[in-house]
Amino acid sequence: MIERGITIEELIEMLESKDSQAIMQRNFRIKITNGRIAAILQLSSGVLYVITVFKEGRKG
Repeated sequence: MIERGITIEELIEMLESKDSQAIMQRNFRIKITNGRIAAILQLSSGVLYVITVFKEGRKG
């Protein structure tokens, strides 16, 4: 998160927003995005882990 310039507050806001979308991926991970930032989550033994976060729409 630090490397990508995303704060914990931004992550929490995105996760709590009713405007965010969740997509189940083929690898059974969950991508949640609000169009600005995205998080990849994985459920394991009843615990939801944040795998990575990144800014959407940026190339390079």
